[in-house]
Amino acid sequence: MASYFIYDSINQYRSDNTISEGTFSGTTFNPESAVTDHERASDQNIGTIISAVSANDAICYQVGSAVTANAVAVYFTGDDGVVADGDEMTIRTGTALDGLGGADNFASTNGGWVVNDFTEVTSKTKFCVEFNEAVTNVSEILIGKKLAFEVEPDVNVQSSIDYENSIQRSLGGVEYALNVNQGQEVITISFQNISSTFKSNLITMQDALKGEATKFLYNDGSSFHWVRLDKPMTFTEIADGRFSTQIVLRQQIQ
Repeated sequence: MASYFIYDSINQYRSDNTISEGTFSGTTFNPESAVTDHERASDQNIGTIISAVSANDAICYQVGSAVTANAVAVYFTGDDGVVADGDEMTIRTGTALDGLGGADNFASTNGGWVVNDFTEVTSKTKFCVEFNEAVTNVSEILIGKKLAFEVEPDVNVQSSIDYENSIQRSLGGVEYALNVNQGQEVITISFQNISSTFKSNLITMQDALKGEATKFLYNDGSSFHWVRLDKPMTFTEIADGRFSTQIVLRQQIQ
């Protein structure tokens, strides 16, 4: 399975965008009281869930300018509470809440990330996820672009744990440590020879993320990682139109 990133290409995390709860009737989203704590689906925290989801409830993202997307990722903190048959959720897009199209069904899960690719849409301002069943434990919905690696990274992918310990020394010379978390994995991905196209795609992603500002999803070919860029990418031209770079990712605890 090829590695890829999924990142927010619709600016869903901007504070001036609208995130609404409601229900669906046909292709129309009706804003109304439905999902409890619907804001939790877009707070960059996969540890907090939405609740009270009933069939045909939905969450809709309304962004301020026309954007492009081709993927949706949903995180479940535990059992989805339903018998999964592949169509527990639906992604709909459009420019008006009473005419949303491109309905694409996808599955839920008993824990972890679910990713669904859909036909790329452009110039859209409305993105809605409908729950076709009363699913539970949904904590994050990420809508954006899927960026598949054009080549797999070099075999020397590095992984380390940063415990962020601060070693202090008392006036009497006794050392003690301050530990603020259980440690974060830091993943370093190296590419020695990529095309100018893939370089441009990486820069587009970095710009959309505002560097280290926004979390995103990394799949290493077998496992998902909820990450943040640890530092901006630097590209070195190694030949005409060919580049090398390193991507440093910091695993997010929530």
